[in-house]
Amino acid sequence: SSPVPAAPIRTPISALLVPYTLYVLYNLILARPPNLFTELHLPLNAPQSTIQAALLAQNNSSIRTGAQPALEKLLARLASSEARTMLVRFGQWTVQTCSHCTAQADYALHALPPALLSYTLAATMLGIVTLRGSARETRRTVGIMLLVFAGLGEAYWAYTVPISIPSRHKQQIDNTVIMWHDTLWSLRHALFLALPLTLHLLPSPHQHHSPSPPSLRTTLASLNTRADSLLARANLIRLGTAGIQRVPELHARASTFWTRERCVGAAVRYDADVRAAAERVGLGF
Repeated sequence: SSPVPAAPIRTPISALLVPYTLYVLYNLILARPPNLFTELHLPLNAPQSTIQAALLAQNNSSIRTGAQPALEKLLARLASSEARTMLVRFGQWTVQTCSHCTAQADYALHALPPALLSYTLAATMLGIVTLRGSARETRRTVGIMLLVFAGLGEAYWAYTVPISIPSRHKQQIDNTVIMWHDTLWSLRHALFLALPLTLHLLPSPHQHHSPSPPSLRTTLASLNTRADSLLARANLIRLGTAGIQRVPELHARASTFWTRERCVGAAVRYDADVRAAAERVGLGF
């Protein structure tokens, strides 16, 4: 049985994993993406006058939308229902900062770099957790595939999920529009938090399948049993050979067998082709 492999770099990996975990937790708790409608508790189809009144009531102290010109530009864009749909799909930051975006594909391309950067950081941390010498090398493929599928699934859902803004009267009564960008962002960072920790903290698979080595007493007892068996077989061969010589029938058969074997051996040794082949490979008689 093979011993449990040593993991000399587990301690440095743990030291790197602590600030990474704190960074992801900080993003999840304190640095969530801004959203006017969520922070002001407004329905998605609230008119601009309602949004401006809510901003004035809040004195713009708890709304993380940037400088006043940027806020005014955002409010102007939100006059379009298409812009509000893009906010649900790709987030307020994308709608607020992309001045050239006119189609859904433009907004998607503008929202792609920050998401790719976050996935790259998570993949880098995953590679560090599964470095050679960490006893977690075999889990790298699984972790990377989970990140790839999660990224593809997030992009597909954000781009294709149907979003319908209810009529103003219905929306005021029952706000049922899900802010998909914020929801997917939270799920993404929850995955970034859980995946490296899980791969790092789960016991190594070798630790479950490597039995403890046998004790010295057990090893010596096994060797003694095998030695007795081999000795008994050696005595059987010795006594059997002597017994064959005492039985005429067995003696005749043995003599016939060994005579035939000598003839075959002599024919092989004196064969010219066999001698030539043996000399070619350096095995001359």
